[in-house]
Amino acid sequence: MSATAGSPAPDDEPGRYVVRARRRADLSQRELAALVGISASTVSRIESGAVVPSIALYVRLLALAELRLVVVDREGHEVLPVPVDTVRDNQGRRFPAHLDVAPPDEVPFERWAFPRYDRPDARAWFRHRSTRDQLADDAPHRERPADHPTEGELLLRRRLMRGRQPRVDAPPTADIECHCLDRCFEELCVAACPCQCEPGRDRLGRRRALPADVVDEERGELEGDGTPS
Repeated sequence: MSATAGSPAPDDEPGRYVVRARRRADLSQRELAALVGISASTVSRIESGAVVPSIALYVRLLALAELRLVVVDREGHEVLPVPVDTVRDNQGRRFPAHLDVAPPDEVPFERWAFPRYDRPDARAWFRHRSTRDQLADDAPHRERPADHPTEGELLLRRRLMRGRQPRVDAPPTADIECHCLDRCFEELCVAACPCQCEPGRDRLGRRRALPADVVDEERGELEGDGTPS
């Protein structure tokens, strides 16, 4: 069975699924009732739509025919329940489901700036809804996490943090000695620059050129003292 959000089922649909289960399992109403511990009249009332069974009883009735309940979204994709090992607080309680929970190493600034030494280390962090919504407005491109982190995910995260970190190599040494003109440092090398380490080009791929008087002035500066300004 699938329960689709936004499309309520008819009143007798649960009962008709029970009929489907009996048909698949080749059971009479009396046999089905005996297996789940209810009366045959109750099975009859469920199938007629007069009684809606509880979820627990419904699951047991469908399981006799190897059927199960499935929750799907509007697009028909199956939605799974939250993981069993979802992270909990230091008292063993689940964090509020409507809030976003971050790993323990992502310490909020207010707690980092004003630590509490009279409490055990936090197992995770969450922000109040007003603060979370304000941060979401400031960064609309960020998506909310789908679920709270699990204990397995946090364990893997701690292992990666303690493991070997990637090495960042120093930038390579330049092959040429730069003697760029002053104007080169504003954007790219100008046409009069002898280095041309970062040549500028126009939309057609041609080198950018400055007016002749500017080129002569900068060339004269370079030839005058032989060193860049």
